Amino acid sequence: MHNSTKRTVIKLLFSMMRLTFMVIIFLLSLTCTLLAFSGNAQDMDKANISVNLKKARLGEVLDELEKLSGFSFTYPTRMANISPVSIQVKDQSLKEILQILAQANKLKFTRINQMISVSEVSAPATPGKISGKVLDEKGEPLPGATIKVTETGTAIQSNVDGTYQFSMPPGSYTIEVSYISYQAKRVTGVLVTEGKLTQLDIAMQPAKNSLNEVVVTSGYKKASVEGLYARQKNNAAFTDGISAEQIGRTPDKNIGESLKRISGVSTIDNKYVVVRGLGERYNGAMLNGQLMPSTELNRKQFSFDIIPSSLVDNVVVSKTITPDMSAEFGGGLVAVNTKAIPTENFLSVTVGESVNDHTTGKRFRSLKLEGQEYWGGLSDHRKLFGTFDWKNTGEILALGKFETRNNVNYLKNNSEFNNNWGLSEFNPAPSPNFQLAYGHLFPKAGEDGKIGIIASASYRNTLQTQDIQMSRDGFANDSTGTFTGKRYGFTTNIGALAGVGYTNSHTKISLQSMYLRTLDQQLILGQGAHGDNGYQAALYDITTQTTLFQHSLKGEYSPNKEGIRLNWNVSYTDLDRQKPDNHIVRVGITKDNPSLDQINTSGPVDGGFETDGGAGRWWNRTGEKNLGWNADLAVPLKLHLIPDLSNTFKTGYAGWYKDRFLYVFNTTTLSDVSDNPPLSRAFDNEHVTGITYSRFGDDFHRKAALHAGYVMLDQKIGKLRLVWGLRAEFYNLNKVNGVLDSLFVLINQGQGNKYQYDYSDLTNREKNMQFFPSANLTYGLTPKMNLRLAYSKSIIRPDLRELSFFKEYDFELGGTYEANDPIHSTTIHNYDFRYEWYPEPGDILSFSLFYKDLDYPMEIYNLGGNRQYTLRNNKSAKNKGIELELRKSFAFTGLPLIKHITLYSNFTALDASVVPMTVNFGALNKDNPLKITPIEVFGKTEHRPQAGASNYTYNGGFQYDDSGLSLNISYNYVSNRTYRLTDIYPQSLFERPINSLDGQLAFRILKKKAEVKFNVSNLLNASGIVYTNYYDGLQTPGGSFVDYPAPTTKQLLYDPKSDRLDYKASPGRTYSLAFTYNF
Repeated sequence: MHNSTKRTVIKLLFSMMRLTFMVIIFLLSLTCTLLAFSGNAQDMDKANISVNLKKARLGEVLDELEKLSGFSFTYPTRMANISPVSIQVKDQSLKEILQILAQANKLKFTRINQMISVSEVSAPATPGKISGKVLDEKGEPLPGATIKVTETGTAIQSNVDGTYQFSMPPGSYTIEVSYISYQAKRVTGVLVTEGKLTQLDIAMQPAKNSLNEVVVTSGYKKASVEGLYARQKNNAAFTDGISAEQIGRTPDKNIGESLKRISGVSTIDNKYVVVRGLGERYNGAMLNGQLMPSTELNRKQFSFDIIPSSLVDNVVVSKTITPDMSAEFGGGLVAVNTKAIPTENFLSVTVGESVNDHTTGKRFRSLKLEGQEYWGGLSDHRKLFGTFDWKNTGEILALGKFETRNNVNYLKNNSEFNNNWGLSEFNPAPSPNFQLAYGHLFPKAGEDGKIGIIASASYRNTLQTQDIQMSRDGFANDSTGTFTGKRYGFTTNIGALAGVGYTNSHTKISLQSMYLRTLDQQLILGQGAHGDNGYQAALYDITTQTTLFQHSLKGEYSPNKEGIRLNWNVSYTDLDRQKPDNHIVRVGITKDNPSLDQINTSGPVDGGFETDGGAGRWWNRTGEKNLGWNADLAVPLKLHLIPDLSNTFKTGYAGWYKDRFLYVFNTTTLSDVSDNPPLSRAFDNEHVTGITYSRFGDDFHRKAALHAGYVMLDQKIGKLRLVWGLRAEFYNLNKVNGVLDSLFVLINQGQGNKYQYDYSDLTNREKNMQFFPSANLTYGLTPKMNLRLAYSKSIIRPDLRELSFFKEYDFELGGTYEANDPIHSTTIHNYDFRYEWYPEPGDILSFSLFYKDLDYPMEIYNLGGNRQYTLRNNKSAKNKGIELELRKSFAFTGLPLIKHITLYSNFTALDASVVPMTVNFGALNKDNPLKITPIEVFGKTEHRPQAGASNYTYNGGFQYDDSGLSLNISYNYVSNRTYRLTDIYPQSLFERPINSLDGQLAFRILKKKAEVKFNVSNLLNASGIVYTNYYDGLQTPGGSFVDYPAPTTKQLLYDPKSDRLDYKASPGRTYSLAFTYNF
């Protein structure tokens, strides 16, 4: 190398060393930083400073410190306006002062020589959560499975119900799940978002060779889809349902309004369900695992409108039966599940109001309101002799307030009945509603357990005026319905729920209590031509208060990883349903009278329970205390002869005990209105001439118990799964049959009480012990497709109140409802086929066929054209139908806007026939004159659905949902259906239900913590109509069961030109606005 080159290189190296040295010196200077003021800051320690500033801006404080300390501060301009900043110190060092400022205002100070840099401290990222369930190949939970996060090494075990939860910093993770004799599963790309919950249900598959460890790897999307399918497509029974999220996207206020949106389900009055063409009594109602009692006096049905939708987590309708289910349903078992142990902490508040274009701001009328009605309480003026707490008429008569004169029971002192016939009126404000929901999770309870609590309360008060026309209750019967008026509805719904639960890898225990109260006051007011007494005005006051308490204690236990499971449940329900001081009156008036309170009654007064007129007032009450229980044990069985065959043996015991009472106290108020007083004075002491009561065997108090046991085998091999078994139920119907006891008395009286009759043919009509086989076969065409076949036998027993002897006025029937005949239980043979396809999460395409063969079906009939109704059996019925359901998301397109759209619809078509029957229960046996043998008389087969069922039901909807906006439009159509039967079917009453089009627009605001919902109900302004059908070719034959063609579906359509109107109600449109904030 040349010297000149060497010198050049040495000079370059020297320059580089000098530059490096200078950089090192500069970097050492930069490292003299101050973070929380630890480090070398001796001069900052020595300076003694006093400063006193209150609610100043940060810039002002730092300017003052610069003057006093000699240090300069640098910071972004925007930080100068941070306020309020307060500092009050005396003789302290700059370091101590800056520590105070840093802690109080979330600031960071960094020293660079004599300069101090100021910045804001970022809040630490809020952890997110991964939560879900580990499921086996049948969709059942796997307790004790190990779930591990590979990036952190954190591992936990699934709880007894298969649930698990991690709290993790935001990021992408890989989850590994393992379980004995199952293939391990690795899920990649599980994204955790700050403060959000990532749902991941994991479906496991059995290991084919236990000697080789197999790990199946999949991405998050695929794994979550498989987890969803494991629960949807692996149910043993045919099920459909609706979730809390889906309910929240509708204007529905209660579950009665939501049920009609489920495939194959329609509702009557938004209260009672019809499933697959079978009416109210053929469907079971279950709340949190307990069968619900009937809430009605004259129908076996549960009124779902008493359950606020805000308290519900999901509703599942089972359409086929497995042995571990109650055998007492034929159409569907509607299981309502309220919210349970939370998966995360939450506090939610909702406030809202609604207006109705027929009601809000317009004249509204009712009997006197005292204030407590707005909280579900009954008006004090409705009390009977000072109290509501009567349990039978014997208690009432024991007061000695009635006396008998000429075989009529009169009240001794007429002033004991207060005159509350006067009406009040006001202009309603918007109807309010409120909801508060709270949940808290305590994740560390024991070694691997957690405790959760949940509480919710809801309130809603709704006023609704409907325009009505009618010809029921004796008003003239023509195509227009001569009675015109208003129906004023005042309804208050209150609901409260509280629950606590504990869960770990082996045990889950939860306790839930629920309180529901509904006050429903309906006042029908109008006038028209009456068939008995000329032109009349009428008032019908139908007030009902329903109160339900339920307490439920549930438990699950899995002792090990062998799959043994023990489930148990004990629940208690207390139902109290009162109709206190309901009113009915018809009074003669002149046609120019505008309203009852402004008119003079011209007589006569009619509507009571006596043949010589008078106004009716009646009290009835139904109370039931219901204790239910069940225990199930499931044990996996391995058969070495068939190694691929999976077997689970399940057995259990269930039962219930009911203590039910009811009474009906019917009274008639006779009044002299010859001086034409206004209605408010027509029943005061000056005008009342007598008050009587009519006792019609209207007390009932019985206790009943049912015991059931079952054995079930769940077998799976390859793509084939068979769930089959036998259920046995013991129930002594005769022991609680009050109608049968009354029939024996009537028969003896009719024969002069001369003989001792043999009633064994009546008491042995059905057995106490009944057996119910069932089988459900599923074949998995692909992981996303199933073919299903099912058979089951079920039973519909008369409810306890249908076994009582009573009489009560029912406005919806248009007359009195009476219990006269002993009712036979209905047995049903159910056959089902279904194809189902789950292409994507939340998507479904299904096609179902069903056939039901019924023996002794029950229906309510009109008695001989009179305004009297009763329940009786027919001989048989056959129902055949199809169901279609489609729900499709357009997320697969990936296109803007389009990807947020979901379309859904379901359709049910029904073809049915009924063989009518009458029974002579007092017939003497021709071979034994002292033996009573009922004689059944059959009529011609009628081609029709049963009462309440429709030939066609359709639901459709459109949903748009992105992160900040959602739009939901839903349509419900139910074809015309039989409302109330007569012996001659075409002369029955038919109903054209309201075809509803509803919509909702929702916005998520305030960083998605709040949501604003705008709802519209009955956009089409549709009306509901009940009518008598007069179609081409119909003549009026005499007698019963006359052979002529029944109306076709087209002929059943309402024709205002020819059909005779029974009742028409126009509820108008309802608009509501609700604001929800999640803390």
